[in-house]
Amino acid sequence: MIFCVSVLLLSRITVSAGVEVYEGEESVLLPFQVSESDSKGSTVMWNRIGLTLGSVVHLLKPESEDLSDQDPQYHGRTSMRTDALQTGDLSLTLRKPTNRDSGTYTCTVRRRGQELSRTTVHLLVREPPCVSVVRLVLHLVVFCPFFMSTGLMVSICCSRRTGNKPVVSMEMSQDVEEDRGLDKDHDDITADVTTEHNF
Repeated sequence: MIFCVSVLLLSRITVSAGVEVYEGEESVLLPFQVSESDSKGSTVMWNRIGLTLGSVVHLLKPESEDLSDQDPQYHGRTSMRTDALQTGDLSLTLRKPTNRDSGTYTCTVRRRGQELSRTTVHLLVREPPCVSVVRLVLHLVVFCPFFMSTGLMVSICCSRRTGNKPVVSMEMSQDVEEDRGLDKDHDDITADVTTEHNF
């Protein structure tokens, strides 16, 4: 019982929140930060649940990186900071993430066979939003008002050139004239007057 408690106290296990990225992005960062006392002189192994037994995502030893057992899926796509063991920033950069990279990643820090720290990061690589839908919305928002206003301007210009001017008519009856206080002495003027204006 005492042995189990001491192992739990010596080994620090953290669970990181999930990381989401769109497929086709340049890179994604799987974060992990430990104290410098834990990282100096330690071996850091990034792995993924479900990989072939014996293969790793990335392995950093005190001397240098050891990618001899790296899973082929990650070949040339992973990196860690050059000063990772000195600073405690053990984050893993994964370049060109694809849907196949989605999964649960673990990073384990060991020194002389003893596990000092561990984290779990859930990575979700999503398909990018449909480009055609984005373009359609862009066209509707930007170009439709432009084409509508252009069409309206062209139709107005064409109607002025061809002389298709709308006619505005106004009729006044005799009752209206009396209401306006027009003089009744001018009965020789036609009772109903129609005026047309061309604009």
